[in-house]
Amino acid sequence: MENFKHLIEIDKGKLTIHRVFDNGTKELFTETALPDINAGDNWDAFAEFSKQLGENILMDSPVARKKFYL
Repeated sequence: MENFKHLIEIDKGKLTIHRVFDNGTKELFTETALPDINAGDNWDAFAEFSKQLGENILMDSPVARKKFYL
């Protein structure tokens, strides 16, 4: 597996994550709408969103895969 880093962009309520490879190539990893916490301060939804996002990035990481033998 090639080495890559994650580039996270937030724009207009949308979160986009790209894989950026050592040669500079960008590849879309995922794109999702951010939870609407302004409509009622639903912090539980934001916390769950953040947890799932972090887990997905961690499991996609070549470095983490090597460390955890995945």
